[in-house]
Amino acid sequence: MLALAASLAGVYPALAQTHRFGVEDLIVREGVGQVRTSPDGRWVVVERQAAHNQAATYRFQTMTYALLTELEIHAVDATSPTRRFAAAGHDVGYLAGPFSPSGARMVVVKITESSYRMGVLTLATGDIQWFPITPEQSQFGRSIAWRSETEVAVIARPLDDFPIQMRVGFQTQDRVEGLWRNAASGHASSGVYIPSGATRDARAQALPSCLILVNAETGSQRVVAHGEWFDLALSPDGRRLAALRNAEDIQPAADRPLLVGDPIRRRRLAVIDLDSSVVSDPLPGEDLAMYLLSWSPDSSRLLTFGRPYGSADFDKDGRYWLIERNGRAARLDTGEDRPRLQKTWDGVAIPLASWDGERPLVQVGESEQARSWRRDDGARFPVREPGERVARFGGRTVLQRRDGLYALSGAKIASGRLMDAGQMSDGANPAQWNPSPVLLGQGSVVDGPCIQTVLTAAPTCVSPIPEGERAIAVMPAGIVTTGLDQHGVTTVRLHTPDEVQTLTTVNAAWRDVAWGRVEPIAHAGPEGQSLTSWLLLPAGMAIGKRPPVVVQIYPGRTLTAAPATILPGSRNPQNNPSVIAGAGYAVLIANLPDPASGPRLDDLADRIFAIVEEAGRRGFIDPDRVAVTGHSYGAYASLRAATQSDRFKAVIATSGYPELTRSMELPPFFRVSPDEGVPVGQMAGWGETGQGGFGAFSTSPETYVAQSPLFSVERLRSPTLLAEGDQENARMGALFSALYRLNREAALVTYYGEGHVYESPGNVRDLHARILDWLNRYLGPPARLDPLGPTSHPDLEHAEQQGPVGARAP
Repeated sequence: MLALAASLAGVYPALAQTHRFGVEDLIVREGVGQVRTSPDGRWVVVERQAAHNQAATYRFQTMTYALLTELEIHAVDATSPTRRFAAAGHDVGYLAGPFSPSGARMVVVKITESSYRMGVLTLATGDIQWFPITPEQSQFGRSIAWRSETEVAVIARPLDDFPIQMRVGFQTQDRVEGLWRNAASGHASSGVYIPSGATRDARAQALPSCLILVNAETGSQRVVAHGEWFDLALSPDGRRLAALRNAEDIQPAADRPLLVGDPIRRRRLAVIDLDSSVVSDPLPGEDLAMYLLSWSPDSSRLLTFGRPYGSADFDKDGRYWLIERNGRAARLDTGEDRPRLQKTWDGVAIPLASWDGERPLVQVGESEQARSWRRDDGARFPVREPGERVARFGGRTVLQRRDGLYALSGAKIASGRLMDAGQMSDGANPAQWNPSPVLLGQGSVVDGPCIQTVLTAAPTCVSPIPEGERAIAVMPAGIVTTGLDQHGVTTVRLHTPDEVQTLTTVNAAWRDVAWGRVEPIAHAGPEGQSLTSWLLLPAGMAIGKRPPVVVQIYPGRTLTAAPATILPGSRNPQNNPSVIAGAGYAVLIANLPDPASGPRLDDLADRIFAIVEEAGRRGFIDPDRVAVTGHSYGAYASLRAATQSDRFKAVIATSGYPELTRSMELPPFFRVSPDEGVPVGQMAGWGETGQGGFGAFSTSPETYVAQSPLFSVERLRSPTLLAEGDQENARMGALFSALYRLNREAALVTYYGEGHVYESPGNVRDLHARILDWLNRYLGPPARLDPLGPTSHPDLEHAEQQGPVGARAP
């Protein structure tokens, strides 16, 4: 039996009354964002996110955390007090950006409801100089890079034109209101025009951004290029800048299956001499792949990857390119070896490449098993792990693997992992796939509590790091860790050879929460394999009682350990298992991997009830009182399962597709904002080759009908609660109308101002109240639970009084 009961060591100075986790606990959740250390080892900067219900506005939706973020500047020597940049009313948020090369300065970003501005913080004094600059923020690339101690390269948007992920929440409503005013006036058009085919680029276009150089001391700016830039790479000598921008729209090829990750815009490369401001266009006929702009360590050449513009496939037609200092481009000859591209879950094709000194090093191979690194002299080095990366460490080229550093020859050089000071996140996704070998090699090798900056020197070892804490940033004589204890409390600490400093703690109020008990449920999978699902039982549930059970599903996901959604610290704002368990229901997270042949949901109800029966056989739940719930694809799957069996007493589906053709529609944001692009291909790709896997609608419309719960509504007899946000394309209305027409027990709730994930505390509170009411009405009353007594508190300032969460299969 797996129990998540407190097992704290040490002395406990206080007692408090415990309570079960509820929605009020959920909406006051706090968080920790980026944590980074300065290159000079003097400072640790922590982004601390205040309680979620304290934001001045929720118009940023999933980016609300930015408005709640406060900066804590900790001096490593503890001689200076911690500086905090925070607004009492949480109407201003502060985000940390890159440190200058010396660590004396740091870029910061200030967010208000109407502004998004960049500044430079002087660490020693705490002074910030703010500039009238709105930096880009993109998961697809780096937008800020220090050229020197006093100069910063920035992708700058029009002033206070928020990055797209922050505008998704409010731009739709703002533009719709403007269009309504146009219609009401009778003088202006309220039409939004989105063309297809030969005139597709006649749609509205976004305002261009600028590549600028900013003097951090005077604030002066120099514009070096205009365009819709989204990624930049500064050469190691700081003299040149490579940048990618979005260009012409790309419409899907009718004869090729769509992938979610297929690009919707052509990507163009520019290389800029920052001293002369000369901009070159070295590959005018190419469409560039994302995530690969790699400068050689001596700054003489740039390595990138492209396909001829008009080609439909990077795999077939892609090729590596080398760009010289003078802007001339030459194809990298890989002989008979084909580039081997990594594919993300959504089909984005990523070339993996780096440098062995001044020689390009690229991945090639016909299959996953035959992958190798190929140097330009024809030498090959086998790829042992998909995630291995190249670094320049200690004057030599090394491969970072899970258990250590290896020479290209295969010899192990050191145990441990290269870890940076927290700055690799500034490079966004490219730093994950193709980190700069120079920047990655500037990190330190961390092996347990020991740090090596030079392999020939003895390591520096810090105080022991307790189980459950993980390293997140390193400095020459210190390791910063974060840990989540069995109460859901998160603590950030600095471990040095002499002491442990607690830097910040979040969700301390959750020390008084009783989270419940987690039980593994072993069972067979669809092909006879051994699987484990996970059951969360309410806190205070007496052994032998059989509560009703809510089965939460997301087919295609394989669980190898208890999921974070049912462990202490669960932050899921929708259908939260801990909130449901806190009300007296068991929650079963069903392990429903896809068969080897691909997604299959025709027998989903049978697979669910096989797991339910096993949990019932073991005496944990009442197998005759079962509800099913899911969000997104899990909502679609819940509705599919409910059309296959009448055993479900209740169904709760949020933000799914009961009618699959709706998956092809543009969301409201893009309907009113064609200047942001037209991602029809990404929407339709979900159904064709993505999670849906139904094939193209144009050739297989009958499949979309057969797999849509809407068209099996006659068999959907379980009471069904449907919920969605209006910032997504409407999904649930037709199914609700069909159920209403049949006089079935059903309800539809639409949360205005919400997208795929609900953020407003009022809506999160309302959703869970409706879920619990629905369960009480149709699944039956929850189990009676024993009263909870007081709990002892550990001293949060001392690591030895903290215990990790350790839920694992036996």
